[in-house]
Amino acid sequence: MLKRFRNLDKPWKEILYACSGFGPNLLMVLMGAFFTDAVNPSALGITEETAGNAVQTITGACLIFPILFSVLWFIGKAFDGLIDIPFASITDTLKTKWGKRRPPILICSIPMVVSYAMCWVPIMDVPFGAVGDAVTKAQIINTVWIFFWALIFFATYTMCLIAFYGSLSTVCADEKQRVRVSSYKSFFDTISYVIVYALVPLILGKTGLHVDKLVFILLPLMVTIIIPLFMIKEGDKWEAKAKAEGYDVTPLAEEPRVGIRESLKLTFTNKPFMWWVLVNSCAFFGLQMFLSSMNTLILGGMNLTSSQMAILNTCAFAPVPLMLYLFNKLKQKKGIRFAYQTCLLSFAVCIMAFVLGGQFVMGDNVTVKIIIGSAGGVVGSWAIGSFFMMPFLIPSQVAAVEEKLTGKNHSAMFFAAQSVATTVVGAVASGLVYENIKNIWFSRTASGVQWAQDINEAAKLFGVTENINNNVFNLSWFLVPAIVSLMCIVGFIVAFKMPRNFGAKEVAKKMGMEDVYLAKKDLFPDEPDYPFEGESLIVNNTLWILTGSIFGFVWNYGILKAVNTFAKKKIGVWHFVLSIFIPFYGAYLAVRLSNEIHDKCVELGIQSKKLTAIHVIFSVLYLNLVSESILQHKLNKIAEIQNKALEAATETVTEGEAAAV
Repeated sequence: MLKRFRNLDKPWKEILYACSGFGPNLLMVLMGAFFTDAVNPSALGITEETAGNAVQTITGACLIFPILFSVLWFIGKAFDGLIDIPFASITDTLKTKWGKRRPPILICSIPMVVSYAMCWVPIMDVPFGAVGDAVTKAQIINTVWIFFWALIFFATYTMCLIAFYGSLSTVCADEKQRVRVSSYKSFFDTISYVIVYALVPLILGKTGLHVDKLVFILLPLMVTIIIPLFMIKEGDKWEAKAKAEGYDVTPLAEEPRVGIRESLKLTFTNKPFMWWVLVNSCAFFGLQMFLSSMNTLILGGMNLTSSQMAILNTCAFAPVPLMLYLFNKLKQKKGIRFAYQTCLLSFAVCIMAFVLGGQFVMGDNVTVKIIIGSAGGVVGSWAIGSFFMMPFLIPSQVAAVEEKLTGKNHSAMFFAAQSVATTVVGAVASGLVYENIKNIWFSRTASGVQWAQDINEAAKLFGVTENINNNVFNLSWFLVPAIVSLMCIVGFIVAFKMPRNFGAKEVAKKMGMEDVYLAKKDLFPDEPDYPFEGESLIVNNTLWILTGSIFGFVWNYGILKAVNTFAKKKIGVWHFVLSIFIPFYGAYLAVRLSNEIHDKCVELGIQSKKLTAIHVIFSVLYLNLVSESILQHKLNKIAEIQNKALEAATETVTEGEAAAV
């Protein structure tokens, strides 16, 4: 009997394959979180005095022409969605001796990196607060420049990711492996969001590095997209090799081509999938608007610092692995629809924390604002994990079921259709809506609204000269939470039309192919009615490690205790406790410990360097033991000097006592 061929025949290959999109996704998330505010920081509440230190921006000034940018950015994002369908058809039907998924990734990877970088390099300088025809001309040139490179980036990024996602249904041997790979991908998605929303603000705040400079530091991470080139085994070369090694090459054989018209018809008439697309679009409309406005809601609306922003985002992302584990347990008991509906409701509630904890309501009470924001983040973390996993898992599950029922494989089109919907609604949310309301201001002391590019200009228009932050407010700080909450509630209601569990039998019934399912039931021998039950021990252990160890950065308590014997400012034990549960908080604790140790070394005449960057890098790479060893080595030197000094003092006292006698 021929051996069955498996692409991902070892656990480490499943993890590595799931990591393929990590770099591009991380940089895309970074763009979504920072880019539009970096080039148009109107709603950040930046003044002329703070413009140079506005690290979330490129220069602190509005580098683009807002009205034109909002339209072109919408067109660019909509283009990003619309090209998914023809690109998916290309990668689904492409026939080369290297296969159909790898060539698009190879061709598009380099222009993807180059075009992304160029988006962050406006070619015209715009001074903060400057006005006039020359400034407008410079802003228009920058807007067109960014639009041009954004089109190239969106196109190449889409092709790379569509080809990668489209390979999932054939690379994975069965539904169980697909669930594992999806969970691993959720793992890396969690890392991406934690880095962008929790770690990046902290790095920017502590180092004073502007976000565009950090982008170029992170740009090499995009290399992860070439991983599938070495792991997807398809095409004539691999088929011949597999035959020679005695494998059953049926999984490698080219499937019958599905033309674009037929593929579109199959996709858009798939009822269970289309109900999911509608629900996901409602959630994504609000989610995209929220993610695009995160900086303005916290730094502007709540008037907090980058470090305080990191605390809020950490509270939102630190519990995600645990919440994802609990989400999986809940959907096993109550069904995937019910579990996802609870996520939508929790996000609808938590988003209102930005209004309740905002400057308009709480004024300058920073402590209360942080408490409200942190509590909202923890509530929202229940939804975040599912937002990572569901858009990857549902299309691949539906595509796999349809392939077995019809014999037609066009899995990339499902991801393309989903992407078209989410990208277009995201373009409306972040382009047409958010980019226009972020320049609208109102005041406590004056009636009406004003259009302005920064809070200083708005204050002048309202005639406000004192206490600007408590008198002038951006409309987006209030409309964004309200819109996000409303869209989540709409998604919750529409979700009642989705299948309860997305099992093969249920999907077939919703597709009107229940008879076909019964006739081909032998194709689903290992699959229960509920296909997402069997999470492996590896997945659960990975999530546990992520919660308790990687995100914990469990530092040696003895180091903290030793440092507190000479620290100028004592470091509370609660910092150690937080480092266990909050992602990358261990990096902050390491830097604090390192600074105290460095100061003590200088005091004792010991040669020392702070090595702040080293501690941060090792923390990000999860090599906290290396950082801990460096700290312990310096502590040992301090202890050696202190022991010698103590011995010398003891000898002096002894000699003095002897002389007295």
